[in-house]
Formats: sequence, C-alpha cells, structure tokens
Amino acid sequence: MKNRYLQTSGLLGLLLLASPVFGQNYEQIAKQIVNTSAGVKPGELVMITGGKHTLPLMEAIAVEVARAGGQPNMLLNTDKVARATSVEMPESAIQASKSSNWLLGADVLISLPSVEDTKAVLAGTTPERQAKFSKVAAEAGVNQKLDATKLRGVSVTFPSKSFAANQQMDYASYEQMVWAGIGTDYAAISVQAQQIKQLLATGKKVHITSPSGTDLTFQLAARPMFVDDGVLTAADQQEKMILNRTVALPGGRIYGTCQETSGTGRLVASPSTWNGKPFQGFKAEFKGGQMTNAKAEVGDEDFQKWLALNDASLMKLGYFSIGLNPAMKVQEQKGYTPATAAGMVLVGAGGNELQGGQNKGGTGINLAIANATVEVDGQVIVRNGQLVSPTTAKAASGGKKMQK
Repeated sequence: MKNRYLQTSGLLGLLLLASPVFGQNYEQIAKQIVNTSAGVKPGELVMITGGKHTLPLMEAIAVEVARAGGQPNMLLNTDKVARATSVEMPESAIQASKSSNWLLGADVLISLPSVEDTKAVLAGTTPERQAKFSKVAAEAGVNQKLDATKLRGVSVTFPSKSFAANQQMDYASYEQMVWAGIGTDYAAISVQAQQIKQLLATGKKVHITSPSGTDLTFQLAARPMFVDDGVLTAADQQEKMILNRTVALPGGRIYGTCQETSGTGRLVASPSTWNGKPFQGFKAEFKGGQMTNAKAEVGDEDFQKWLALNDASLMKLGYFSIGLNPAMKVQEQKGYTPATAAGMVLVGAGGNELQGGQNKGGTGINLAIANATVEVDGQVIVRNGQLVSPTTAKAASGGKKMQK
C-alpha cells in the first residue's frame, strides 16, 4: 500500500503448468534469475538479499552466480531482527542505513523478501516512527545516487504462507500463481509493453474510470516510461536510469510519472492493506494534482496520522502503472491487487524523483484500481480491467526482449 521499495523462456513450458512441488525446484528458478533475467557476467559482484524463509532460493541463486563466474555475496534478514529494527529500536537511534552504501559499488542486486510475516513484524509500530524512517532515508539520498552507478537489479517475489493467510487466500493456488507468473511469456509481454509505451510517449491525456467511482484525468507531459518485462538485455544494462536497469519476477508492467499538477477528479481505491491491516473504502479527490478529502472507511486512523506527519507534497500525484502479466490474478475483495496482473491499474501520490518526476520525498502512497478503464487521448488500452490494445495476436511476432 505504501513505502515503495527498490518485486524464462527456457522454463516457460514447465512454469506455466507449475505446481507447488515444482515451486521447490530452486535450481531451475535460480538459472532463470541469474542467467536470463539478470544476465550475470564473470567477475561481477552480485548481492543477494532476503529473509530466512527465502534462504533455499538465495542459496541456489548464489551457487548459480558462482557457476556463471560472478562473485556472490548474501545478506540475510529475519522477522525477529526486522521487528527489532522497525518497532523496538529507540526512536532517537533511527538514522539512515549505513549498509545501503554497498549498493553503490555492486554490479547486480537480486532481492527477495526480507520479511515473511509483515503483519506480525509491524504490529505496534507507530506512524511517527515510520515518518522518521522515511525522513532519514530521503535525506540520505541513496536513491538519487543509483542512476550514476552501474548497478542493475532483479526483485523476486517468494510465496509466503503467512502472507496468503493474512490475505485469506488459498496458499497452494497462490504459490502456483507466483511460479507461473515468474515463468510467463516475457517475449509477448515485451511486445505489448513496447506498443503501449509508444502510445504513452506520444500521448497527452490519460483518463481512468472504474465501476467503483474513479473518474481521474492527468497529463503525460512527455515523461519517461519504464517497461518491466522480467529480463535485462545487454541494451537495458547500459541505460542511464536505474529503473531501466531493474526488473521484477513476476514481471510485466509499464509505469511512469505524469505532470504532477495535472491530476483532476475522483479516485476510489480497491481494498488493500496498511501495515498488514485492512485498508478499505478509500476515496479521495484531486485538484491541481493535489489529493484532498482523502479518507478510508476501514484503517483511516493510521492513514490520517501518517498524513499529518508528512509534507503535503506526498499527497501530490506521482505516477501510474498498468500490469501486463496474464498469469497474475487479482482478488480484489481480499485486498490482493498485484501491480503486474494484466489490466491492473495503480496510481501513486508522493515521491517520484527516481522515476524522473519532480515530487521530492522518500515515501508515498500506492492506490490500486481494479476493473479500471484507461484511455489515452480517447484510445482505450484497458477496459474493465482487461487489456484491449495491443492485442495478443499483434504481440505474437516477438519483441526486443529475449532476443539475445
């Protein structure tokens, strides 16, 4: 919901039919991550981060990095340590993480979830502590330094039983979907993404509506558009902006910023979570790009406290995202709205400098809009949560990604 962070083809046939049992074949998945998505080369320093629950896959990735000639370095976290840092550390001791500096010298970052049960880890945290963490992170300016590095990154989702339980989802089905999403046809996704990117790059006005009441417009202003299609090609690795050198698994979305002062209309968000707790019935208005009258039916107390502790710029329109991955499925009433699900629309307010925008700040709010219709200069590209254009048939000819 908030605090955005910096989450093939060889496995396609197997992963599209993936079962929970295949999900444990970490060696095969590691080959995809290291060789196809990250493209690790001999001599490169590869940082691998994650939590105790992800250790088997982290280990498999490290082994594959070594086989590719890279230099693996693992950084492990646990829920107990994460809770101590997030909740138990004296507030007077909160400062920017000194460990972030190693990012600036690495060649590749492969990140897995560092926390297994977010709800338990964050239980009892306060908006004041979170605001301070955001403030010191923004002042450290690590994100702004990443563009000047050679770092590239792959963020990998790892199925968690506690996450599925917290979302009231069947774990076996959720796990199968994640592995299928990781192994989807990224060549086809790339073609879709490139055609939509071209439309957005030349378009002027975006209009988003939804059955729940969203009716929002904003101007594109020729801002950079980023494609995450699960694979970093040699060309991608030479890009100047870090987000062009970063992909997620499961991948599949296109995103970017807009003219921050142009947002006008009403936004009604799908159910989600805030600090692991239900966040439902969120509605807000935009005028001159500024979010106003923002209120939720469930979870509003924590949101209002967070809002009061942060600068008003965090309520200015920041970015938007359209999901492209057909294997990822939205379960809106359970608050599960993955950004990569095909046709899933997200709108964000707050810091967007890393995406080439003008909103300063290290935090913000992401708002999912399921079953949305998206028009660019009157041309529909998403209708009722389903991708409309470009069609799958047009995408069948293949794209730039996966062509090594």
